[in-house]
Amino acid sequence: MKRLKRVQEKIKQKRLDAFLITNLKNIHYLSGFSGQGIKVLVTREETFFFSGTLYYEEAKERVPGSFQIIRETKPKFFRPFKRLGIEESSIYLKDYFLLQRLLPKVKFVPCRDFIESFRLIKEKGEIELLKKSATVTREVFSSLIKQLKPGMSELKVAGVICGLLREKGAEDESFPPIVASGRRSSFPHATASKKVIKEKEPIILDFGGMVGGYKSDFTRTVFLGKMGKKENRIDTLLKKAVSLAMAEIRPGVMIGKIDQAARHLLNREGYGKYFIHNLGHGVGLDTHELPFISPKSRKRLKDGMVFTIEPGIYIPGWGGMRKEDMVVVTKDGCEKL
Repeated sequence: MKRLKRVQEKIKQKRLDAFLITNLKNIHYLSGFSGQGIKVLVTREETFFFSGTLYYEEAKERVPGSFQIIRETKPKFFRPFKRLGIEESSIYLKDYFLLQRLLPKVKFVPCRDFIESFRLIKEKGEIELLKKSATVTREVFSSLIKQLKPGMSELKVAGVICGLLREKGAEDESFPPIVASGRRSSFPHATASKKVIKEKEPIILDFGGMVGGYKSDFTRTVFLGKMGKKENRIDTLLKKAVSLAMAEIRPGVMIGKIDQAARHLLNREGYGKYFIHNLGHGVGLDTHELPFISPKSRKRLKDGMVFTIEPGIYIPGWGGMRKEDMVVVTKDGCEKL
């Protein structure tokens, strides 16, 4: 109810009559329900949950009583409105055109981050679920490195990760695991392949598990056999970059300053051109959500934000290395999840 009331207050502030929610993660945030083809309509006074036939009976049991459960999305629910807010980043074009045709007198107002702005600050219960997700993921990593050996394919390792996540209590993977070895480790988001893992080459392991709908995101670069001088230097630099970034984290600090703390080190050491992405991103119901830890961001940190710190160095033709941890901003700094 608290979350719904905040949405209704924002509807009034934006001079809307109602807001149509099509982003499934935003629907989960408000109702606790996950499914396909569902929509939520929030007016200034009421909230309607449109489920469709497949989820209707389940929704009646699981969706809170503050929602009116409706089997179909019908035009009659929208006709009283003059200004209807829509999620510009998630509504399908065909649905938008259909609404325009059925409701010619309604003005559709595209909105960005309408619900996502509330999700930016995690509540206590959300942080607990994120901690559980992170704990499961760390346990999986500890088990995985005991099984990792030369001759395994990247696909095999990815399959082991998925099995371990279920074994340790995750409901699902946060995303398809990234397993990239040798030269392929220079691809930041490489899809696991049939390539066989060898000794003395970088192996990027990037994965996470989902608990209660909340996700984790974790990366380590490992080696089978002794690391070389170059690998050791990069590993040391990445660890120092993470430490420098975390030292800057506290409420009120400009987000860009965190990225710059890590990026300046890598630039100074001659690896700046190989750090080709932002330092991090928010994690919650989505693996990538607000806030984005960009060097140009002028937004400021707030207590309760959860995001990754993940500097990486990717050298084409040689390989890459990345270290990633999740943190939550606290009143006087941050806590590593």
